[in-house]
Amino acid sequence: MTTVEPDLVKNPTVSVHKILVAVDLTEHSKLTTSYAVAIAKCFNSSVVLVHVFEPVAFYDFPNEYTYQLVDEQRRDCEMRLAELTDTVREMKVACQSLLLIGDPAERIGPLARELEADLIVTASHHPKFMARLFNLDKAPQIMRRAPCPVLVYHDKAEEVGSAGIELR
Repeated sequence: MTTVEPDLVKNPTVSVHKILVAVDLTEHSKLTTSYAVAIAKCFNSSVVLVHVFEPVAFYDFPNEYTYQLVDEQRRDCEMRLAELTDTVREMKVACQSLLLIGDPAERIGPLARELEADLIVTASHHPKFMARLFNLDKAPQIMRRAPCPVLVYHDKAEEVGSAGIELR
């Protein structure tokens, strides 16, 4: 068993200045963000909320209507991300937000490298059998591509009320 030297505990070598929080804008994102904000307060860190928008292909041959639907979805994501960002700022933590387009597993790692993030916080939704079969949980994929430590948040109760963040 390895023991930690007392001097290392008194003089921590870990510094976290910037936390990148990958959110999918579901109810679970509020809990993940609250957890990341608590960590940010401990380290006096800033937070960057990022949502990677994955447009869903409705038809094989898109038309004007499908483009409008995708644009409405993107605008809705922008609005919910802005609300979440404002909520974090109200908690007295410096916060920025970014909306990217593409595959979250492919976009989060390079963004963390570009922003020089010290920590990535993301969530895992305990996927059902079919989701695991098709590798839909993005957390393991993000961890494999990350340039820094990744904390995967799991909420035991998955109740939004205990998080302290409320969105519409």
